[in-house]
Amino acid sequence: MFDAGTATKVLNSFVPISRFNKGEAGKIIEEVKQEGIKVIVKNNAPECIMIRVEDYEQLVRDSKRIVNPLQTPEQEKSRKEFIQRIRKNVTPPTPATQQSRKEVMDSIGQIDIDEEAVNELRRISIL
Repeated sequence: MFDAGTATKVLNSFVPISRFNKGEAGKIIEEVKQEGIKVIVKNNAPECIMIRVEDYEQLVRDSKRIVNPLQTPEQEKSRKEFIQRIRKNVTPPTPATQQSRKEVMDSIGQIDIDEEAVNELRRISIL
């Protein structure tokens, strides 16, 4: 559903950087205080965003929120027991052994190469 009011607000949030060059910085700051946000545009691409100090402080507070809240000792004990049960039932992968190129080629054996196919691939890749 199209909302003309929202569309107008979004369009009005864009400010060409040339307005700063014309000495309108104070006016733009007042607009930010009233409307909340301005997107500074240079060559039709967003360069930066101006927001109210209160909005910035809220963003900082939100960014410092604890994602995983502290757990009670019982919850922590349960978590550790769960991890131990998983580790008992899962075998970690064994590290790959380092084989020399010769050992790998010896284990694969002789490989027949279709020279015509190789040459055709080379020809196509040059095009």
